[in-house]
Amino acid sequence: MENTHLSDIDRVDKLFAMVITAFTWAYIVGIYVHENLKQLKIKKHGRREKSLFKYGLGIIADILLNPQKQHKIEIFHFLSCT
Repeated sequence: MENTHLSDIDRVDKLFAMVITAFTWAYIVGIYVHENLKQLKIKKHGRREKSLFKYGLGIIADILLNPQKQHKIEIFHFLSCT
């Protein structure tokens, strides 16, 4: 902990919780869109063109940065777990 210059353990815990929540949210959105709306292309080497995390993060960013645009999914539904 001293190497990072972070001394307040509660703040580190909160930061870690936020990072885990954001990662999970983006990953779940990526999986949902890949399976239900638009599948990622598979490249010649057998891997997807983007990771599911990056795919979901791009969708979330597009929705948050373009609120006037019509979107096919409700991203906040994934946060409520319902």
